[in-house]
Amino acid sequence: MFAPYRSILAIPGAKAFTLWGLIARAQMAMTELGILLMVQIEYGSYAVAGRVVAVVAISWALLAPVVGRLVDRFGQAATLRWGFGIAVVGRVAMVAAALTHQPEWALMACAPLFAASGSISTYTRSRWVHLVRDDDALNTAFSLESSLDEMLFIAGPAMTTVLATQVASWAGLGVSTVALAVGGYAFLTLRETEPLTLGRRTPTPSERRRLLRRPRLGTHMLVSVPAVLITTLIFAAQGALFASVDISTVAFADELGHKSISGVVLALFALGSLIGGLVYGARVWRHSLASRLVWGVVLTGIGAATFGLAPNLLVLALLMFFTGLVVAPTMAVGDGMVQALVPRNHLTEGMTWTRTGIDMGIASGAWLAGYLVERHGASAGFVVTAIAGTASAVVALLAWPYLRSTRRYEEVGEATVPSATK
Repeated sequence: MFAPYRSILAIPGAKAFTLWGLIARAQMAMTELGILLMVQIEYGSYAVAGRVVAVVAISWALLAPVVGRLVDRFGQAATLRWGFGIAVVGRVAMVAAALTHQPEWALMACAPLFAASGSISTYTRSRWVHLVRDDDALNTAFSLESSLDEMLFIAGPAMTTVLATQVASWAGLGVSTVALAVGGYAFLTLRETEPLTLGRRTPTPSERRRLLRRPRLGTHMLVSVPAVLITTLIFAAQGALFASVDISTVAFADELGHKSISGVVLALFALGSLIGGLVYGARVWRHSLASRLVWGVVLTGIGAATFGLAPNLLVLALLMFFTGLVVAPTMAVGDGMVQALVPRNHLTEGMTWTRTGIDMGIASGAWLAGYLVERHGASAGFVVTAIAGTASAVVALLAWPYLRSTRRYEEVGEATVPSATK
């Protein structure tokens, strides 16, 4: 089962950027929950915590595509050596503001700085596209990336919860900041696998012709490539699902007197996703990407609708584990869809839009779930989860006929091949 993974990791430089990229994006699984717990502990309000998380997510949604466009134009190292530094400063500033109990607006003022790092998970995925040409191998690489993300979400929530509740309110966010700084700058030193950009080095004549032939979509990407808009909307609903699950699970565990183990329950959600992602990536799939996306989103929605029915944490953990089995495969399919439909010189920006969708969903899900949990308890938060899962399924089903007929960009130029979704 693991032979496909060994094959892609044998590519020169792949292990190094995978390792350091993994460390750099460990903050993904810790940042929002770390903020949520820190603010809730320091200010005693889920509503305030939800609003701060929402503003951080909105900032990422608005600014990450801009960072992605700069990365496509000037290269990862040239752009992110500044971006990572600004993001670290923003995190330290928010911790200082929370510990000194500054007004809520002061916490929110730090939020835009977080987004200067962009969508870190897209940087390793861009390197895989740069190195791997075979579609099946690329499917394996995307599955590996999604599975590694889920591995982070196994350890991250549990670690963040323990650090925030047993060590210090700011400790979870603090550890995520160190991971970003150490992993991020080590990742940027790996220049040999960095995707080609006209701004990074002088390309060969054939490389220059290939880059200049491709259309420059700029700010019109969502209009020019409707499939990117569709996947962004689907991922937005998924983001609302994830954010509402985080808040509702913490609140549910708190109501039962077991707040400190809420991270363990969330980790089981991620464990299911990790297993599902590894199994998915080890297979060669003949069904279209569009069909796989619809099945994944629909099954996730069905599972999410059951969370609010759980009578205790054990049942909730089991429901989340089995639902998680389709989460990483669905994320991998979404990446594959964007890779197929976006020109190579806009790949980072294209993938960033799907993460922007997730961030917008997280913003709305965190705000709404925090508001409802504060007034009506954890069960109301799980209603948001069910609605988000249903919404993503509806969008996927409505878009399925279009997605399965959409054409892809060939590796060179703007020619098309029979179908992007094969």
